[in-house]
Amino acid sequence: MKEITTVWIQSNKEAYRSDVKNSIYEEEYAKKYISDIAFDKEKAKLQPFEFSVDISTMEAVAQGNAGRCWIVAGLNLLREHIVKGLRKSTPQSANFQLSLGYLCFWDKLEKANCFLEKAIQYRNESYNKREVYSWFQYAVTDGGFWTNFKELVKKYGIVPAEIMTETFQSSNTEEMNNRLNFYLRKISAEMRKAALEGQNIENIVEIKEQALKKIFTFLCRCYGCPPDIFTYTFEDEKQKKQYTPKAFYNDFVGEFLDQFVNIISLPYEKLPFGETCVLTDVFQVVGGQEEQFLNLPLYELKEKCIEQLKDGIPVVCMVDDDKMCMEELQLWDDNSFDYVDVTGFDFEMSRKDYFQLKAGIASHSMMLTGVHLGEDGMPERWKIENSYGTDGLHKGYYICSDSWFEKYVLSAVISKKYIMEISSKKQQNKYLFNIWDIM
Repeated sequence: MKEITTVWIQSNKEAYRSDVKNSIYEEEYAKKYISDIAFDKEKAKLQPFEFSVDISTMEAVAQGNAGRCWIVAGLNLLREHIVKGLRKSTPQSANFQLSLGYLCFWDKLEKANCFLEKAIQYRNESYNKREVYSWFQYAVTDGGFWTNFKELVKKYGIVPAEIMTETFQSSNTEEMNNRLNFYLRKISAEMRKAALEGQNIENIVEIKEQALKKIFTFLCRCYGCPPDIFTYTFEDEKQKKQYTPKAFYNDFVGEFLDQFVNIISLPYEKLPFGETCVLTDVFQVVGGQEEQFLNLPLYELKEKCIEQLKDGIPVVCMVDDDKMCMEELQLWDDNSFDYVDVTGFDFEMSRKDYFQLKAGIASHSMMLTGVHLGEDGMPERWKIENSYGTDGLHKGYYICSDSWFEKYVLSAVISKKYIMEISSKKQQNKYLFNIWDIM
């Protein structure tokens, strides 16, 4: 290995001092964020909040200090479907929302159950095994994927926001997660110790069952106890009706969720395009479906998004969201930032290398609600219903340039009717990939 020498240091000091531009940037670096220095407001003007395909949607929903963007995006898609159906017979408020806390409660309980089941499965495995290490490293988080969302909704149903309202803990999950994960790891240690002592599997399962009861109580304290039955009426209906959460889901959503497939675009050697890929060792509703994606080239993913938007159906998508964002303008656009000149670094790399080498990860879910197509029919920018908050220039809706889309969008939830030829193809194999491939 080659060391850094005093000669090398002196040479670079002289080169730095001889370039006037460095002193200018040094002054700016002392006062501003690097992103603010790199931002070019003139280029940002090339991305107006105008779209040739623009779905009329409801007010944005804030996720709070909780990583539940995937639940917000999924419920936003469902509420649009519900209200679209209701408008055929009754006018509807733009403020209709489904309860985040209700679904988050069941998500946390299912994740705790899944974690403990995995702890039993791995009880005799070394901590150094990659799967075991990753499982205990991540533990229970707020995050999730489309299949998990779908399975939660189908198992537990949904309720309107006013039936199970937000609490301080549901909107601020860091401490709740810390306490929960501390306890889950402690119980896992007890089960591993019991296995080491040669205790039978029944005793180990009993440790898990007793822990899960305590976790249920803890989650009820955090979120409130989920309702068994509730009374609800939409605005101009005179008669109130009683529902269970599943009956509400069946009445207003039905088979809507089953028409969608999660598309991903990852150009990895082990994930061939046109094939089904299964994300292994992630949280799931035990007994439910695996987390599956259909892997397609990026241009096909974009084509399917445009087709669906043209038919008035929003698109839930998953992105690497913390790159090239100007919050004040609610804009994502890589061309509006000149990091090359400001930092001296060239950041260009292939999409494959970007995600495989962890320059970016799947970090956020949102909903596409519009797109602007140029004269050639190609997308120039996209409209996004985000969950960062309801304030700002566009009240929580963002602009995303097409070049940003190509770099940082990983997946989209697409109706099967737009991918009939691909989805009807008999899948000979399922190609496996791991959570560390995208996180």
